[in-house]
Amino acid sequence: MRRVVRLAPAALLAVVLSLAACSTGSPEPSGGSGTSSGSTAYPRLSPRCPAPAAHPPAVTVAQLNRVVAGLDLPLWQAGDIGASARLPDGRLVWVFGDTVRAPDVQPRIVANSMLVTSGLCTSQVEVADRGAVIPDRSDGVVHWPMSVAVVPRGGESSLVVISARIRRGVGGLDFTYLGSTATVFRLPAGGAPTVAYQLDITPDSPEPTQVNWGSAMTLHDGWIYVYGTRLPSRTAFGRALYVARAPADDARDRSTWRFWDGGAWVADAARAAVVLPAEGGVSQTLSVDVLDSHFVVVSKRDGDLGSTVYAWHALGPTGPWTAIRGVHAAFQDPDGNLRYAPLAHPGIRLADGRLLISISRNTTDFARLLAQPRLGRPVFAEIDRP
Repeated sequence: MRRVVRLAPAALLAVVLSLAACSTGSPEPSGGSGTSSGSTAYPRLSPRCPAPAAHPPAVTVAQLNRVVAGLDLPLWQAGDIGASARLPDGRLVWVFGDTVRAPDVQPRIVANSMLVTSGLCTSQVEVADRGAVIPDRSDGVVHWPMSVAVVPRGGESSLVVISARIRRGVGGLDFTYLGSTATVFRLPAGGAPTVAYQLDITPDSPEPTQVNWGSAMTLHDGWIYVYGTRLPSRTAFGRALYVARAPADDARDRSTWRFWDGGAWVADAARAAVVLPAEGGVSQTLSVDVLDSHFVVVSKRDGDLGSTVYAWHALGPTGPWTAIRGVHAAFQDPDGNLRYAPLAHPGIRLADGRLLISISRNTTDFARLLAQPRLGRPVFAEIDRP
């Protein structure tokens, strides 16, 4: 399984409200795990941000795009994907794939990163070696985040990030998808999310037509729904969509997982059935949210090489789905700039009541991206709420 444009990292910063107010300058310790701002404990947040307002104000797409254009963070200059979730304390967390940092930061590029936003302020999550927040595997395999959710268990909540395990090759587009992994983070009040443990959802396999479980996930009525995408052949564009579920308070036990086989939830993953076909189907990474009692899929139609963002909605997690045309987003423009992997962000309220989406951007010129990382920052847009 191959994802469009990688290593030429870029594209998605989804930072909410006027984050630039607290986002410039060198990293400042903020006590990542609940320690004081002068602590050297890791992971930590920099710079320090105040607690969020109880009722964040509504914003506009134009405001968000202005903020993103002006953001300057040493550990985040451009990043890919940018899935978001609201934390129990009201902050928002954002996870990214390949991330470009400032020229004086080493390493200049890491496989993933994380930001935490609070009102008008954004913080970088900094780990001890200033590397990836989800560390590379000892054999060099890296993690590219695909989806994120806050999962309650007992009286506490954890942050779950599902990532694709990737073996890089020798060129920018030379990489192999091996499987997916769930990384679970503890959530200290006001502090930086801290890795607790990891679970491999699927074993290593270079098979290009395998289901990529974790391409999206959402919670509803005590269940965590994990969606997977599959490219049926090397010549296909759109991907087929599949769905599994597990009890939100016991998803760590793989024996609790069930897969939709077209008529029932079954234990055998091999029996998982397509819930949205590959023809006219979705991108590798997408978003699924429950909005007004409807399950809502946001993706490009016909995969990332498609030209239009769509929303599909259904009364249940398995469909049947009704497609609604969203906004135009050509994959490549005449200057070689790319747009792909749209995601919804229902945790941010727009003033006009529509649904906020972000669209990843990139460029085919990697050297140009390093020199001008703002070319790889996202563009925000909006679509009708299904």
